[in-house]
Amino acid sequence: MAMATTNPDWPSPKGIVLTNLDWIEDVARRHWLDELDIPPGSVVLERLSATGGRCFCYPDGRWLIGLSEPRLQRCGRRGIEGILAHELLHAWLWSAHRYQGHGAVFEGHAARRAIPRWCSSYQEVRRQGPQQLALFDTWPPAPARGV
Repeated sequence: MAMATTNPDWPSPKGIVLTNLDWIEDVARRHWLDELDIPPGSVVLERLSATGGRCFCYPDGRWLIGLSEPRLQRCGRRGIEGILAHELLHAWLWSAHRYQGHGAVFEGHAARRAIPRWCSSYQEVRRQGPQQLALFDTWPPAPARGV
């Protein structure tokens, strides 16, 4: 799938485009999202501080993920993989079913694929403080089950 020109009225993350897709594709495979087409330019690093990542879902079916560059620097790739998997699930649900949000459909797929609703590092959860723990009802993530 080629990335079409973005409509200027649609929000879009601005940052460093990740051109090496090996890490992104590896995370997708490990969470049974390997059927997701991950085009070059679909994941960028942003200067996000309030969140670890976000997924923009466009009306034409495209999607674009923004990951927090400060969190990547703080946690490393292993520490942010849970966030990437979470955002890739949003992208897959959008591209396959035009579904957005964190409702029952998202929760069901996240549980079956062992995708956390949180950064994959317990230490990162602790750094965020107790007010953040209340936002997420599944920690630690359940072990992987067949999809």
